[in-house]
Amino acid sequence: MADFDDLVRTEAYLIWQSEGRPHGQDARHWEMAAERVRSRMPAKTVKTVAPVKPLPLQRVALLAHSKRKPQPAAETFRASA
Repeated sequence: MADFDDLVRTEAYLIWQSEGRPHGQDARHWEMAAERVRSRMPAKTVKTVAPVKPLPLQRVALLAHSKRKPQPAAETFRASA
């Protein structure tokens, strides 16, 4: 079975696409997706799932087509001077 985060990430991406790919809605999409995934899981499994921090949807979109594992945001993005 797929990891909870992977299921939520995929669901959030689908929500984002269905809403026309709006900018700045990643937290809302993540929460919606997490609720949908939890509702499809058996009650025993839901109680053991810890809350997760959402990834920005831009990274989700890129990761959906990549086989790489996500890196922490602090290491991935560097501020430009």
